[in-house]
Amino acid sequence: MTSAPRATPCLAADDSLRIETAPDGEERFFRADGSVEYTYARPFILELEITRRCNLRCLHCYAHAGSESANELSRAEIRGFLDQARALGIDELSLTGGEATLHPDFVGIIDDALERGFHVRFVTNGTLFDRPLLRALCARPIKLITISLDGVSPEAHERIRGPGSHAKTMRAIDELQAAGFALSLITAFSKLNVGELDALLGFCVSRGLDWQVQMTSAKGRCPRPVTLSPEQYYWLGQKVAAAFTARLPINIVPMDDLAMPSLYEPLSALWGTWKGRCVGGLLNLFVRANGEVTPCSAMAFPGCAVGNLHRERLADICGEARCRKLLEERFGKLSGVCASCPFGHACRGGCPDILYSMCERPTENEYCFYRLEQQELLAAACPNRSEE
Repeated sequence: MTSAPRATPCLAADDSLRIETAPDGEERFFRADGSVEYTYARPFILELEITRRCNLRCLHCYAHAGSESANELSRAEIRGFLDQARALGIDELSLTGGEATLHPDFVGIIDDALERGFHVRFVTNGTLFDRPLLRALCARPIKLITISLDGVSPEAHERIRGPGSHAKTMRAIDELQAAGFALSLITAFSKLNVGELDALLGFCVSRGLDWQVQMTSAKGRCPRPVTLSPEQYYWLGQKVAAAFTARLPINIVPMDDLAMPSLYEPLSALWGTWKGRCVGGLLNLFVRANGEVTPCSAMAFPGCAVGNLHRERLADICGEARCRKLLEERFGKLSGVCASCPFGHACRGGCPDILYSMCERPTENEYCFYRLEQQELLAAACPNRSEE
C-alpha cells in the first residue's frame, strides 16, 4: 500500500511586520524582529507572473489570461530575475499566472528559487493538481499555497470559472490540506458571487483556512456591469469588517481595496489596515510575464509599468524608487469630494486600482465608506433635496 504524500515542513519566518512612524509621519516597515527594513530599494516580496497561459477563462480575470502565452518567460530568464531580486535582499517569492502550474518548468522554477534562498509561495486555481505534481511539491518546502475559490456552491464558482471547475478545486483543497501544506483561500467578490460570502466564511472557519478578501475591478476580462456598485461595496465592507473583528480561529485578510475610512464600527476597523499610502513597490513588487515591472499585480495596467527587466536592471528600477514616483504622480492629487475630505491627507484617495479602474477620475474615489456615509446622512437630513 502506497502511503499518501506529506508536505515538507517550511521553516520560513512568518509575514508579520513591525511598523514605525518616522518623524515626518511616514510609516516605515521592518521584519518583525527588526533585522530588515523594507523600502522601495528592497521590497518585501517579489510577485512573479511566470506565464499568461490558463486552462480557465474566468470572467473577472485581470490578466485576460488565455490558452497561449506569447510573452512566457523561459526558465533561464526567470533565473536571471531571481538573481537580481536576491541581490537586492528580497527573499520572499510568489509565483503567479495565468495559471502558474501550467508553466512547463514550474517545479524547476521552484527549485531555482529554493536554491537561491527564497521562501516560495504560489497562487493557483487548483484545477490541475494530479498525483505527480502533488508528490513533487511534497518534496519541497513550500511556504504557502493560495487557492482561488469564488463560491462554496458549484453554481456560483462555475458561473465565474466555467463548468467542472468547482469539483477540481475542492479536491485540490482536500488533498493539499491532507498532505499538510500551509493553505489559504482568496476570493474576489462581484455581483456574480457576493451572495456566497457567509458560506465562504463558514467554509474557511470549518477548514481552518485563512481567507484573503477583495472585490473585482473593471480591468482585463472583467466587464464593468458585473462589478459591485458603491452600495454593494459598502455592504461587503460591513460583512468583512464583522469577520475581521470577530475572534475567529483564522486570519481574515482584507485587501487595500477595502481599507477606507468610516465613522462606524466595525467598518472603521478596516481603515486601520491602511498603511498611510499604497505600498505597491514597497511591500510587494510585480513582474509581468513580458518583463514589465509594476507596483503590484492589481496595477498591471497599460502605462503603469516602471521598467522592463529585459532592458534594465531591477536594482536601477528599485533604487530610483520608480514605483513611489509613479504612485505620487498619477494618484497623488485629489479632486472633488476627496479634495475636501478630512481623511484625504491620510487615505490619499485609497487603493490606486479602484481609482484607476472603477472611478470616473483617478483623483476622486467613489468607493469610499466615509463618502457613502455622508451621502446617506445628507439624504436623511434633507429628504427633499434634489440632486445637483
